[in-house]
Amino acid sequence: MLNIDTSSRREQRNFGLVMGAAFGVIGLLRWAVHGLEDFPAVFLAIGVVFAILGLLAPRVLKPLFVAWMKLATVLNWVMTRLFLGAAFYLIITPVRLIVKIVADDPLKRAWLPGAETYWEEPEEQPEDIRRYRNQF
Repeated sequence: MLNIDTSSRREQRNFGLVMGAAFGVIGLLRWAVHGLEDFPAVFLAIGVVFAILGLLAPRVLKPLFVAWMKLATVLNWVMTRLFLGAAFYLIITPVRLIVKIVADDPLKRAWLPGAETYWEEPEEQPEDIRRYRNQF
């Protein structure tokens, strides 16, 4: 479960206020899109109830808060795997295939049976110390 203390009165109050604000914003957005003929009284009423309970009786919100945190944990588990899988298969795998097609062996990992050594001469370094102080 997420690292939130669901028995904390302060966390319950914050949950009520945040949910009240969220339902209020959803209601106002719906009202802005659909106009006056479709007033979102249900969303605004739910938002007001959440806000009032968050301010006056946050303990009443504990069962909803616990359920919300469990849902958040499940969504966290699913979405993490979904996004990481998508990143791997849609970004990393195609890049690897392109590198394999275009480049020979960029990290020079291939086994060279006839080579005496794998040592590469280092790049020549400037001897003037002023070159190091002005890198750009």
